[in-house]
Amino acid sequence: MLAGGVLAAVLAGAVAERGQAATTSPSVAETDSATAVPSPAAIPLPEIAREAEAALARVRERLAEAPDSRTMPAVVQQFPLLTREIDARLRQTRRILAQRPSIQTLSHLESEWRPLRRNLAAWNRQLTGYLSRLESEIAELDELGKVWRETLAAAKLANVPPEVLNRIQAVLAETEKARKEIEDYSGRALSLQNRVAAQDGRIADALALIAKARENALDRLFTPDSEPIWSIELGLDSTHELRTESSTSIATQWQALSAYAARQTPSFLIHAGIFIGIAAGFLWLRRRIEPRLEDVGIGCSAIVCETPTAAAFLLSMFFSRWIYPQAPRLFWACLGTLALIPTAIILRRLIARDLYPALYGLATFYVVDQVRAILVAEELAARLLLLGETLGLIAFLVWLLRSVDRLGIQNTSFGRLSKIVKIAASLALIMAAAAFIANATGYMTLASLLGNALLSSGYFALILYAVVELIDSLVMIAFSLRPLRMLRIISKHGALLRRRIYRILQWTAVLLWVLHILNRLLLRDRLFSAISDFMTEQLVVGSLRISLSDIVVFGATVWAALLVSRFVRFVLDEEVFPRVHLTRGLPYAISTMINYAIVLVGFFAGVAALGVDMTKVTILAGAFSVGVGFGLQNIFNNFVSGLILLFERPVNVGDIVQIDDATGVVQRIGIRASIIGTPAGAEVIVPNGKLISERVVNWTFSNRRRSIELQLAVAQVADPRRIIALLERAANEHPLISRDPPPKAWVVKLGPDSLGLELRAWTDRIHDWMEVRSELAIAVSDNLAAENIALRAV
Repeated sequence: MLAGGVLAAVLAGAVAERGQAATTSPSVAETDSATAVPSPAAIPLPEIAREAEAALARVRERLAEAPDSRTMPAVVQQFPLLTREIDARLRQTRRILAQRPSIQTLSHLESEWRPLRRNLAAWNRQLTGYLSRLESEIAELDELGKVWRETLAAAKLANVPPEVLNRIQAVLAETEKARKEIEDYSGRALSLQNRVAAQDGRIADALALIAKARENALDRLFTPDSEPIWSIELGLDSTHELRTESSTSIATQWQALSAYAARQTPSFLIHAGIFIGIAAGFLWLRRRIEPRLEDVGIGCSAIVCETPTAAAFLLSMFFSRWIYPQAPRLFWACLGTLALIPTAIILRRLIARDLYPALYGLATFYVVDQVRAILVAEELAARLLLLGETLGLIAFLVWLLRSVDRLGIQNTSFGRLSKIVKIAASLALIMAAAAFIANATGYMTLASLLGNALLSSGYFALILYAVVELIDSLVMIAFSLRPLRMLRIISKHGALLRRRIYRILQWTAVLLWVLHILNRLLLRDRLFSAISDFMTEQLVVGSLRISLSDIVVFGATVWAALLVSRFVRFVLDEEVFPRVHLTRGLPYAISTMINYAIVLVGFFAGVAALGVDMTKVTILAGAFSVGVGFGLQNIFNNFVSGLILLFERPVNVGDIVQIDDATGVVQRIGIRASIIGTPAGAEVIVPNGKLISERVVNWTFSNRRRSIELQLAVAQVADPRRIIALLERAANEHPLISRDPPPKAWVVKLGPDSLGLELRAWTDRIHDWMEVRSELAIAVSDNLAAENIALRAV
């Protein structure tokens, strides 16, 4: 301890002498004071051993973290495969661009290149972050080296033991070694980043060429860009050359597909896992639901039950665009052809047997279309295939129109659908004929545009139809099983809900199909742009600027609020209120107030969407209050009276009331007035204020019972007690007469030759009390006639 204290004092003195020496050179200090960074302080001698271990641990940690960032190894592993894929795709792209490709082909090329560029951009960002971390680690090691070099210099001045000097030098050596290794990582990362940037530049050049080719294609849309088909000579040499070029094109695409498959092996495993999971779920669902559906009298005729594997594969295909974001054209052609099998299996169970040839014809067209997509780099082969497709499509559409007429005659329920099919087939026939003529006369760009749009729209319509039917089957199964089957909404309105869901699915499919065909015809962007320009055109009224889009947004917001309000009220009335015990009239009050609240929120949201300043709404509310004071006070009075009716509930929906000369059932309590339905079938509209301020007789305010009075007269010779017993017995024997309070009969009039009586009974069939009164009168008449008691005029 003493030796250590002496050495520490010597080391501190040495450092102090160096500080004094530095202060004896004021000119140098003054010159460098503005720019020099303070030197790191040397580590005190007693802490060298502990700090040396900590420094070595930090160096090893930095050295271990640098290669384990997982960014560099992942990019290094995938970059050669991506480079090989880019090389193959570039060769294929150049071959396609040299053949004056169609606009659809150029769109496909662009959609293939852009994900690759996004992938390279993501790698560039990762490498940039990786390099930043390496630079910070190098800077930290430099700072650590400075500290230990200062410590080494101070230790030498203090003549510390050799063991201490060796320890310090070991730390410096390890620090320098780690620095060099991290610099090596940084150099390799910089080199890789430059290569990534070079590949990104190649993709940018390809996209620029595609954009230029797209502009040229649009310019020659209505101009002949190829020779007429009859001017082309097809000899043996041309056929051999065509076969050779096609083989070369397929080989190039196969190289790109092989590189992609090697790079995206996890994607194939993910897709297989999704398919196996969905298929296993459908098979388990079929095994579990078949007995239950038979118990409730429903056969498992759904697609999920009949074709679970095909349905699972078709559903898994909808994830393919996310699973395979950068797949080449050959991959999509193969996957689309494979997806054709489950689609055909499902559609066979959905369409009439007479339309099977139509399904098989479209499947054949699809396969040929995929072959044409693969051979798109060969202009002549692609042109001949398109010509054959359009000619076959014309023949197919003619057959379809004749078949639809025959089905419409044989099946009268097919009438409406046959009209839609005939219109669609007629339009498609016109487009197919136009594409065939354009192809034959040399307008290849126009022919490709029309033909590709027509064929792809047909395929897309089939897929949408299969998906809609598949989802409808799943909805049917869900509604037939617990827990949904236990809901009152499903048990009472399941068929209605299913029809509504099916209609929503149909309209969604139609919208997607329209957007698809507009995109194929290059009209979607232009249409959206025109609609946007028209909708955003502003109308200036004073300081208020409003556009049609604002009005549409306002209307859509209010309409959505109304739909939400209707749905919430429907759920409350059918599912919530029947399960809770509330006083009569309270469910209607709660439902109505929720309706007002949702509509009011929707209205203010729509006003905010209009861009109207809420201060102006406050001014408008003030003006409204002034209007209430003058001309709207009656309406405002009725509105407030309606709220009072809902909260206080002196009159509820379903009550039997009498106001003035009108007697009937309260059907609705609205914002301004209430509606009373009379027994004669008339509907009396009564302002809410009148129900609050005037005399109203409510026959069902405290209970749902109604008294029934029968007045009759008999001969004076009859025994009054016997007649009273007969009347009360007739009332007690009626099944709709309440026993509490019991029926009562009285003598109410005593005449010289007649005896007046009155029978009073109660019934809880408030809406059928007239019928009950009639039946009770008949029963009384039968009892008196059985006892030979004659009735007299009352």
